[in-house]
Amino acid sequence: MNLMKNVNVVVSTVTIYALLYQLAILMGAGAELIFMMFSLSPFLVGYMAYVILRYGVPSKETFDEKFYCDWDYRRNGREEMAEAG
Repeated sequence: MNLMKNVNVVVSTVTIYALLYQLAILMGAGAELIFMMFSLSPFLVGYMAYVILRYGVPSKETFDEKFYCDWDYRRNGREEMAEAG
């Protein structure tokens, strides 16, 4: 298994990095470390977006059918609008 293709590992790693960046600021780390972490963060977020778009599993529902994929929330009013139109 290629770890770079595992979406959960990449998302977890970038999230932990973001939390460590925030902690470094709050703990008063040196300006060089904070600037280096800040400079690296756009590349990590971009890579995370690439991995999600490339290797992520798309939802089975459309945006009009289900508003959120992780919560059973149906959009309101779509059926009524289709019947009236």
